[in-house]
Amino acid sequence: MRQPRLSLEDFDLLRAIGAHGSLSGAAKALALDHSSAFRRLAAIEARAGAALFRRSRSGYTATEAGAIAIAAAQRILDDADRLQRQLAGRDAQAEGRLRITIPDTLAGVAARMCAAFTAEHPQVRCDLIVANAFVNLQQPDADVALRASALMPDGLSVRRIASISTAVYAAGGAKVGKRSALSDGEWVGFDDALSHLSSAHWLRANVDEARIAMRVNSLPAALAACQAGIGRALLPCYFADAAGGVKRLSAPMAEVPTELWFAIHPDLRRSARVKLLREFAMGWLPGRVEVA
Repeated sequence: MRQPRLSLEDFDLLRAIGAHGSLSGAAKALALDHSSAFRRLAAIEARAGAALFRRSRSGYTATEAGAIAIAAAQRILDDADRLQRQLAGRDAQAEGRLRITIPDTLAGVAARMCAAFTAEHPQVRCDLIVANAFVNLQQPDADVALRASALMPDGLSVRRIASISTAVYAAGGAKVGKRSALSDGEWVGFDDALSHLSSAHWLRANVDEARIAMRVNSLPAALAACQAGIGRALLPCYFADAAGGVKRLSAPMAEVPTELWFAIHPDLRRSARVKLLREFAMGWLPGRVEVA
């Protein structure tokens, strides 16, 4: 009797266990409960006729057969993702849904942009995925990425939308002398999660370590710390000005360059709805992030 074939979901599970080194980590990543993942892995191994992972207190380690299975699963899933992108890229109809990944500071701006876009193109719906880490456009996590960065990774089709204005802010009620140097006072710094930011580079070059009163791992947390009076903060103007509770101490700083990018996988360049959103974003976003 012919054995049933493994499904893409089975391959997803094998790849996730290999990546996370544990069944619980794989189950969490795939939004499965642990017992379902356990039963599915047992069924996969029964069909394979071999143990694919060695279990221990430290996690799951692939056997020789498991390593072969994981490599094959990666190839099959890559091919399936590539086919999905290519079919989506040939979508001639400007309708359906677009998944847009954005950093947390852009949530308000992106929501307003999507509302304006959908008002003009009601046949296209937008879903927002907030993720500060760069969502993998090689896999179908999102269709479009809006990212604030000095540079973008290779392998994507990107368009620069605008330059993001960044300035020094202090709590709204803080008293700052007119002659106070820009780098004086206590500061809100960034931890390793934000060490790539131009703002983090400026702080390392201009602010003594002893004057970093608090470190944070997100710009909303930096804004909250600044509002609380913990210290000065380097913040995107469009974000801090809209939030209130802080005041600008400087003009937008040319030495803290940040660009806003519209990025897609090259296979989606011919998608009608992606092209509609890109052209709309190119016209709508610059005035919202390039703050004087």
